Amino acid sequence: MSAPTKSCIVALALLASLAVPAHGQARSPAQPGKNDCPASTPYLDAETLKAAGFELPVFKRLCFSDRSGSHVLVLGEAQDAPFAEELLSKTLQAALYKVEGSRSLSKQWSIRDFASKDEAGVNFRSKLIELTDLDGDGLVDPVLVYRFFDRKDATHFESDDFAGRIKIVAFHRGRKAAIHAITGQLDGERTTTANGGYFALPKPVQQHLVRKMAAMYEAGQFGFDNSYGFVPRKESAAR
Repeated sequence: MSAPTKSCIVALALLASLAVPAHGQARSPAQPGKNDCPASTPYLDAETLKAAGFELPVFKRLCFSDRSGSHVLVLGEAQDAPFAEELLSKTLQAALYKVEGSRSLSKQWSIRDFASKDEAGVNFRSKLIELTDLDGDGLVDPVLVYRFFDRKDATHFESDDFAGRIKIVAFHRGRKAAIHAITGQLDGERTTTANGGYFALPKPVQQHLVRKMAAMYEAGQFGFDNSYGFVPRKESAAR
């Protein structure tokens, strides 16, 4: 039997990593992952991050290196929307910094997003975040995932796989590509759209994101629209 191809290995690894439902994933940043920065990293103290322009309470710090140097991805959540299930946020923030010297950070890009006034809140889905070179150019292509939850009542939010919306944001050579998916109990309520940045991505990166959505759907993590094989439609100019 022939050896499995690289694409098959990547696909199998992706499915395995998505085996836990999103609303059941551990939210504690104290659980170490392979990219978690060492706690003693000197350039990640509160003073340095504040000077670098990071404003929200830090939820997670992720470190990685590629052919362009050493980098730190910082995730922040306001954590100002308490519910019985868990603490959500009205605002979240992410920023990528390049490490310059021993204590200096140079911002490469940043994003900030907000839950609407009708939503319960938003949070990062940390186990779905990827820091991988997706197209073999020697540069890591960060992929972030965060989910917006519908409000059930004053003290509870809706965590069903077919409720709310989700965003997948990928960066390729510093350029942002965003996928926005809305779900619902009926086929006609579900949509998946992407901005122009997604359609400008190299094909291997586009295909990886489509496989990621399919794997999340199969793992019961979000009810994506699969009318077009999980390929997003171009978002309207009005968005």
